[in-house]
Amino acid sequence: MHPAMNPYQTQSVATAGPAQLVLMLFDRALVAVARASQAAGTDGRPPALETVNHELQRAQDILTELRVALDHEQGGDIAANLDALYDFCIDRLLRANISKDVSGLAPVTGTLQGLRDAWDEACCKVPVGVA
Repeated sequence: MHPAMNPYQTQSVATAGPAQLVLMLFDRALVAVARASQAAGTDGRPPALETVNHELQRAQDILTELRVALDHEQGGDIAANLDALYDFCIDRLLRANISKDVSGLAPVTGTLQGLRDAWDEACCKVPVGVA
């Protein structure tokens, strides 16, 4: 078990289907971006640069995994569009991490939130017996 995960989280991940796992990844990436923004001192506190670095890298890692998992043969234009969106977000996260300036991360948050909500609507809110 990952040290940061409690037993409930471990059980949730272990029993989740593929659609829910992707949703969890989007949620965790959004949390990482929010934590990085908070750690950067945007709320008036002194910046915690190690935390900024860690959280931005975590978000980059998640998006890289989502990007690598794309099936360009089966996914066609959708996979290509997702690849471009992931690339955009990763680039913005990388730039923010290098400069430790998180002021330009609002488009990343908006993109991730939009993808997360669309994924939730398309894959996770399908009524039982409908597919």
